[in-house]
Amino acid sequence: MLQTQTVVPHLLELLKKIMNEELFQHYFLVGGTALSLQIGHRNSIDIDLFGNCDIKQDLFVDKLKSFGDVIVTQNTKSILITEINGIKVDFVNYKYPLISDSLQIDNIRMLSAIDIAAMKLNAIAGRGSKKDFIDLFYLLEKFSLKQMIDFYNKKYSDGSEFMILKSLSYFEDANDQINPKMLNKSFNWETCKQKIIGELIKIQ
Repeated sequence: MLQTQTVVPHLLELLKKIMNEELFQHYFLVGGTALSLQIGHRNSIDIDLFGNCDIKQDLFVDKLKSFGDVIVTQNTKSILITEINGIKVDFVNYKYPLISDSLQIDNIRMLSAIDIAAMKLNAIAGRGSKKDFIDLFYLLEKFSLKQMIDFYNKKYSDGSEFMILKSLSYFEDANDQINPKMLNKSFNWETCKQKIIGELIKIQ
């Protein structure tokens, strides 16, 4: 069952329209929105769709226009970034393999927490946001940090475990960012950081 309280109704409506369109059948919801819809920990405000397939830019934009007003903010061979009725919607041609079976919940295709965990570590290694660290904090309720690093190494054969370990204790940029709206009212940013540091110490 989707944790629909984590997104605004018109985002969910738009997501369902995209998922029902044959043109987008090879794309999966990823990132914070996919995780929020699975575990219900925080609000999420955008739609990130990844697939190992070509982006047909003109066809995609024409179809998206049937869902509302479309603004294209980035358009390359591998990335299409749009705003549809004010909601940011990204399509990414993503070559890295799935390391676990994808999910389909209420007709929404999304990656599992295993793939999301690997991708969150990859995002953190590339200067992660506060949202990435918060998502990692909640993923640590499901997996150990060692397990997640194993997921990362399996997904990213060209990755750097050294950069992961280095980046997991770098909070300076994230400290200055605003917390997303948390649905778990007991969440505390300092506790989040302490938990991540504690898990990092365990594996070093």
